[in-house]
Amino acid sequence: MNLQKTTLLILVTLILSTNLLAHDGFKITIKLDGLTDSTLLLASYIGDKQFVVDTAYADKQHTFKFEADTLLPEGMYIIATGAKSKLFDFIVSGKENIYITGEKSKLPSSLTSKYDDENRILFEYIKFLAGKQKEMSVLQASKKRFAPGNDSLKVLQALIDNLDDEVQRHIKGIINTNKGKFISVFLNTMQDPELAATPLLPNGRPDSIAAFNQYKAHFWDNIDLSDDRVIRTPIIHSKVEQYLTKLTVPAPDSIITSIDRLFQLSGSNKETFKYLSWYLTIKYEGSEIMGQDAVFVHIVDKYFDDPRMSWMNKTVRQNLINRANTLRPILLGKPAPEMILIDTLQTPRSLYSVKTKYTLIYFWDPECSHCKKETPLLKKFYDEYRDLYEVEIYAVCMDTSWKSMKQYIIKNNMNWINVNGYYSMTPDFRELYDVHSSPVMYLLDEKKTIIAKRILTDQIKTLLEKINTQEK
Repeated sequence: MNLQKTTLLILVTLILSTNLLAHDGFKITIKLDGLTDSTLLLASYIGDKQFVVDTAYADKQHTFKFEADTLLPEGMYIIATGAKSKLFDFIVSGKENIYITGEKSKLPSSLTSKYDDENRILFEYIKFLAGKQKEMSVLQASKKRFAPGNDSLKVLQALIDNLDDEVQRHIKGIINTNKGKFISVFLNTMQDPELAATPLLPNGRPDSIAAFNQYKAHFWDNIDLSDDRVIRTPIIHSKVEQYLTKLTVPAPDSIITSIDRLFQLSGSNKETFKYLSWYLTIKYEGSEIMGQDAVFVHIVDKYFDDPRMSWMNKTVRQNLINRANTLRPILLGKPAPEMILIDTLQTPRSLYSVKTKYTLIYFWDPECSHCKKETPLLKKFYDEYRDLYEVEIYAVCMDTSWKSMKQYIIKNNMNWINVNGYYSMTPDFRELYDVHSSPVMYLLDEKKTIIAKRILTDQIKTLLEKINTQEK
């Protein structure tokens, strides 16, 4: 399957099916002094994407009005120029009438909200934070003038700590006095979880592993994934990425556990489910990291039958299911599909008849430029390490021409098992092993279990050394 086409279809389906306008009505008025553009765009966040919701044109007073008979879902929205240059973010929180003014040259600090308390709080928070950041920059610059241990340095650090505390108190004050409102939810998503003191090891040092596990366990404490408002913010996608790439061991089983937790935390929320199923499907269907195709298969197997999956185009959904069906039998740890192919002596040769500790399946083509580079490297490896690692090569030619195949074998002195993929007593090797280009290699153990795939010669020796070391 073409990943780019799949991604495009999913994105189009998402845009068309996302309920961006639902119930009642809204009116958003924007007046920015010094703005010369004649067009403004209203856009929404969905994960790491931004989608245009509406367009407004300047009236005689150079004021822009976005209006509709329906109400925008709550979340963080963007005002951008017609050239898609972002001007500022603002909040939509169930308000039918939003009126924002400001000065183009002083964004976002000049923004004010005429009727809406949540945007007023947001803009005041932005101004407060900008002021504190200036104070912090001055203090940090002053620290550089003193050597470690200097008394002045200690005083400056104390001022920095006090400034940090002041900012945190201010944020918590907004959160606590606006419970349930989007401004509270939004600011809360940016706060790190409150953790217990890090336990100490017997040697008195902090237990970094325990600290890491505690942080991961409480990572989502301040983020309610069952509240779809958080999906319409610029923050949630980076949180999901951090959780999966920084806090999760990059092994399929660990990633699957983390993904299942994300879906569990989303509860029955349809919009969060839509975002997770869309983004994670794309992320792992196209992953080039060996073994992570198992994550994609898991997502399809566990979540594609969920009624909430109705958002996805039926054709796209079925193509992804078909893709998972292709990959499932050839995941790492699965027994390699049997191939019985004809060798150069016109004799059937079974993959499973190869009795050796390791078997390397090598799919190649005589006209493949990459194969012309890879085959000599593989030949060198085979001659040097065949006996040491007890490895045999089952080389499958992907060209129907016996003449081209034999000429190539002779030229490269391929003194291993050579068979032609098109003269077969078993199903099509291309479908069995998902091979549609070359070269492709699969490494099997003594029982013909797949232990590595889509590797090249320079990786084989390192991989076998690692396996043998673990066995000792």
